[in-house]
Amino acid sequence: MGSSGLAPLGLGLSLFIPALFIYSYNNSGAPLTLLASLLGLTAVFFINREATLDVASVIMLGPTFSLLKRFGVSAAVLGGALILTAVTIFEEHLFGLPKEVKEEILEIYRYRYALYFLSSAVFSAFTYGAANWLVKELPPLTEFRLGFWTVVLFTASAVATLLTAGTFKLISVNLLLFSVGLLIVQGIAVFLWFFQRFSPAWKLIVGILIFIFPPGFFLTALVLGLLDQKFNFRKLNGGKENGGNPS
Repeated sequence: MGSSGLAPLGLGLSLFIPALFIYSYNNSGAPLTLLASLLGLTAVFFINREATLDVASVIMLGPTFSLLKRFGVSAAVLGGALILTAVTIFEEHLFGLPKEVKEEILEIYRYRYALYFLSSAVFSAFTYGAANWLVKELPPLTEFRLGFWTVVLFTASAVATLLTAGTFKLISVNLLLFSVGLLIVQGIAVFLWFFQRFSPAWKLIVGILIFIFPPGFFLTALVLGLLDQKFNFRKLNGGKENGGNPS
């Protein structure tokens, strides 16, 4: 409703929109689901028109996940990330960034497109996980895995960021942030795989730690994403677990 204080609540609730879309589509059919989505977007438009595209892009994650699941978890999550990124860029060109926002992010303004993708990839992964948890028809997020090229891209762009300047540095930083986004998502999948094997007490402890210090969680996910390329913790074979001993 345009309140910055309610933004975290709105973001948290929006994680469940794709799951609700898929559930409604499966149980009520396409016409009713599309009509309900249109009515919801109309209500949002009259409350806060600048949020309409945000909500529309999150709704689009539902059919995106359903259509791309046949190509694997990675395709579905990254497809959702690209949709969110494209809509965010379109919104910026349509509405522009507020002056106070530009002043606050002046140092990272040149890297905003890569940051859009990074945050969109993480959000897409969370919404996919919520949809899989609630609807039970999508492959689990724990099967998300990209190739070793992500480590090569991360390493090369990190080195180039340190050694170059000017335009080359700008490109390097953007590529670095892009690779970080990919590795964090893979690390989240690895973390979730381990988390499912924790005892209830450890799940509670780890959950509290994540709530208290979210940056630590994302840093851990990044490290796990990098290490997984070497050790393949989940022993994935063709995007699925091979049934080996999880220990």
